Amino acid sequence: MPGLPSAAGGAPGYHVLGQPSLADSSLASRCPDADARFGGSGAVADMFGPSGVAVDVNGRLYVTDYGGQRVLTWPDVDALAACQAADGVIGAGDLSGPEAVAVDPDTETVFVADTLSHTVKGYRRDPAGVWTRAVLLGAEGDPGGDHGHFQFPRGLTVAADGRLYVADDFNNRVLIFAPPFADSDSAVDSIGAFTGGFAHPKAVAALGPSLFVADYDNDRVLRFTGPFDTPADVYVPTGAFTGVSKPVDLALHPDGDLLVTDQGNQQIARYADAALSPSAAAPSSSFSDHVSVEPLGVCADISGRIYVADYRSYRVLVRDEALATVPVNASASAAVAAMLADLHARPARAAYRVAVGQYLIAWLDRDRLKSDLNGWYKDWLKLQNAGLPLPKVMGAELSELDPEHPHPLNELILHGQAGNIVTLVWHPSHPTGGDPGMPIATSDLKGMSDPAAEFGKGWLAELDKAAAILQRFKDAGIPVLFRPLHEQNGTFFWWGHDGSKGTALLARQAAWAAVWRRMVQKLTVDKGLDNLVFAFAANRVSWEVFAPPLTYYPGADWVDVVGIDVYDDDLNLGGAERGLRHYAALVGTGKPFGLTEFGQHYGKAGTGPGAASWDARTLAARVRDSYPRTALAAAWYSSVQDGNSYVLALADVAHTPELLADPLIDTQ
Repeated sequence: MPGLPSAAGGAPGYHVLGQPSLADSSLASRCPDADARFGGSGAVADMFGPSGVAVDVNGRLYVTDYGGQRVLTWPDVDALAACQAADGVIGAGDLSGPEAVAVDPDTETVFVADTLSHTVKGYRRDPAGVWTRAVLLGAEGDPGGDHGHFQFPRGLTVAADGRLYVADDFNNRVLIFAPPFADSDSAVDSIGAFTGGFAHPKAVAALGPSLFVADYDNDRVLRFTGPFDTPADVYVPTGAFTGVSKPVDLALHPDGDLLVTDQGNQQIARYADAALSPSAAAPSSSFSDHVSVEPLGVCADISGRIYVADYRSYRVLVRDEALATVPVNASASAAVAAMLADLHARPARAAYRVAVGQYLIAWLDRDRLKSDLNGWYKDWLKLQNAGLPLPKVMGAELSELDPEHPHPLNELILHGQAGNIVTLVWHPSHPTGGDPGMPIATSDLKGMSDPAAEFGKGWLAELDKAAAILQRFKDAGIPVLFRPLHEQNGTFFWWGHDGSKGTALLARQAAWAAVWRRMVQKLTVDKGLDNLVFAFAANRVSWEVFAPPLTYYPGADWVDVVGIDVYDDDLNLGGAERGLRHYAALVGTGKPFGLTEFGQHYGKAGTGPGAASWDARTLAARVRDSYPRTALAAAWYSSVQDGNSYVLALADVAHTPELLADPLIDTQ
């Protein structure tokens, strides 16, 4: 990003948008181009500058220009310059007092809290690049207290469930609107009747099932834990974050910090691990460099930069923080560091971006060892025998690898020694021998972190078995992309989601994160495994069954790679919808992203004459039109289970030669 260098000692540097330099802060010193500056003139000159900021997953920046009564947008936060003109102007002539801005990744609707008109307005861009209003919530100039009206709406967020959450300031509530949105819709639910209540809520922010609300005159931020699906209930806070004065805006940083515009102290406050913390009596840290007397909006992009709407200085401050891209294991091998660096770099490639993979059936080797050494390897051999390029990534189930029947283990090691990627998914056995398809109680999940408890003893035994296999790869010098406890947002594994809500869900989230963190520590510190890249992977989302993908995310300090498993003919991540909100949430962690398992709809695979004809080129199409930051994608194997044929392997579906020849796809 052009501009100022970092300060001495490695402290973050700053850049500025709307003013020629950090030294400039007056109305008279603004950038000369009308679409490169903020603030009003004439009758609205006292409305000052920017009030809200947002960055979408593709790096487009949106700034509400309160004084200019519009929203300005820039296409690429990596290339911003101080007096660069916006390439889009939203709502000019339609907005009278825009404050917050939020973007819906699924529909690309830009929602604006037009506070002075008591409305929320949604805008979309047509193919010609013209922004037009698509939806109006509330009534223009007509404040009210029912679920179809606002009184000075301010904060906005679009959560993972697609709902729009609005901080309705003078009604002391948060209103919840459900998609698809239409003019004059009424809210489907609200938050605000709990004991104590809000005193002028100014902002909202969401992460998975967690909703944070800036409770301005109570000098606190409250967290609520969803899902918010019972309108007759009164939702109670599951956490309070205090030690700030007049919090006016909120954002989630990719590192897991909750960012708070602490207006009374003229600073940006940060609360670490806010999604999992019970509460916090003071911020973990803060900064106030260059912040003037009335900071308003705050947001962060996926690289870690922080944007502050410095309202009375007619500018946006850009704090040049950068996320760590090193392995979470400080003692990781050089090979692990190289693999992770490669995955981070892949989204910037014009070609050979997506490392394509194939999982193999390690469990078949035991039954076929005497008669067919290559039975487990068939999905790979079909590609090889057809003269096709071979996948870059080879995967298997860790618990099915057996040193006494070493053929799969040896093939995986040879694959890694040839400079390719080895990935292992791990479905650990139930720690006490219970039903592997029934989520355990939260009390038992907590017990897994207690070595004296029954579940803790069983879990340690499972970790010991896994470590013994992983040690074989370490001894061979092979880094492993390790994906344990996957699809935890579903209800079909013992380690999965149990449908909890509110305080019960918060307790389960904390227990699950503790299990993951202890697992990382056990394998890396206690077992000395320096060859692991830890991958956290959720399942595609159906709202009747699944929690949001980041519900059980254990934190940036404990995860190297994020992904999602998707079995769907269109590779949709959200049921019948593309699910770009889920993609945006996962990519928003700043971690490399992958389709960690992919294939056609699992339920119909092999059941009809067209079962094998799924078009493998769908993968490249989705990377181009929907999931551009995909660094890897691994197909599951074809198999026959309980008499049913499941056709998923690359060798068994249609148009695989074209997929493997696609310039986006990286093979051996």
